[in-house]
Amino acid sequence: MAVTPVSPTAGQLIDKAFWDAQVYQQFVDLYSSWTSYTVTWTGATTNPTLGNGTLDGAYKAIGKTIAVRIRLVYGSTSSAGSGLWAFSLPVGFAPAAVQSLAGFVSNQAGSARYALGAYLTAGSGVFRIAAIDGTSGVSNNSPIVWANGDQLVLTGTYEAS
Repeated sequence: MAVTPVSPTAGQLIDKAFWDAQVYQQFVDLYSSWTSYTVTWTGATTNPTLGNGTLDGAYKAIGKTIAVRIRLVYGSTSSAGSGLWAFSLPVGFAPAAVQSLAGFVSNQAGSARYALGAYLTAGSGVFRIAAIDGTSGVSNNSPIVWANGDQLVLTGTYEAS
């Protein structure tokens, strides 16, 4: 994790240790790979189960700016649970305030596509997802009835507390 930048004082020697900590390491952190994390998938009434589906998340922290991506591919043995869905954000990077992410839902055939807006709650970092077509939100049967190969993707940046 990057160190907090400092401002050198007048006459301070900019030596190798200072350069490495304050300049070089900042660029190493910036260009390093994203960090994978385990995403928790919940339903408001009954929790879904992944079965043979895939659910992955990754993030990149640059100071208090967090870039995140979450991808769910529904499997033939996945169970959608019931109630509106939520997905966890990376541990230790809860939103500083109410914010949002964007995304989409697509069925396996690609014939049904819905834009999404995800609501991030301040502090807890768990969010609810609304489909822009006016449905009540993403759940076991909205905006599609989930089947093998269907997917949900959320991406974006937010400010961590």
